[in-house]
Amino acid sequence: MMGTNIDRVILSYFVILFLCSDSSRSSVINRRQDRKECSEIPETMLEEILGASFNPRYMSISEPVATSNTKSGSKRTPVGDVDFFVDESHFEQLADEPAWEIRNHVKISQVVSSSRRVKRQTNYLQEWHCESEIIWKDLGPDYFPRYLRTVECTSQKCWFNTYKCKPRSFTVKILRRKKNRCVFSEPGKRIGLSGLPKDLRQLWVWEEHAVNFCCDCSL
Repeated sequence: MMGTNIDRVILSYFVILFLCSDSSRSSVINRRQDRKECSEIPETMLEEILGASFNPRYMSISEPVATSNTKSGSKRTPVGDVDFFVDESHFEQLADEPAWEIRNHVKISQVVSSSRRVKRQTNYLQEWHCESEIIWKDLGPDYFPRYLRTVECTSQKCWFNTYKCKPRSFTVKILRRKKNRCVFSEPGKRIGLSGLPKDLRQLWVWEEHAVNFCCDCSL
């Protein structure tokens, strides 16, 4: 009788040990599956999704080269950098191929030569002038593109300290990653032009952001 009770205790011990180890192993597998299911969308795919919304004048995917902030909208930029300001006569054909055949606009990086631009003449009074500087704003890793180029007013007053210097803006569309959010691609739909496997991916949404293009002397 004593031996039977001992056998039962030993058997119960091994059953509990097995269940605990199986639960631990299952937890590890689930964690691995969670990491695998909510996988990142490749940067090249984000570029395709961004499409024509990308503008190298005001956006950068990688960290921009450090530049000295230039005053009053001057055009001193590093070699290969695209001018922030353009003239009113500016136009540019980005490519010779049909528009529907251009998949990755980011690769189109050349701009027209300066000979096609007409230098603007300063025809306003100095008293109306607002000083400004061009900066790159780092939005953080949850934005694509991560960097936006914008203008900041460095003078607060104008016109004999009667008026204020205010930034003027336009909007651009960029992508933002929703933290801890995944989405399953619906059957028959693709992510980007080349498509991705139908599994859970990090959720990216469109957002509109303001970019300052000048500082204006106004009430």
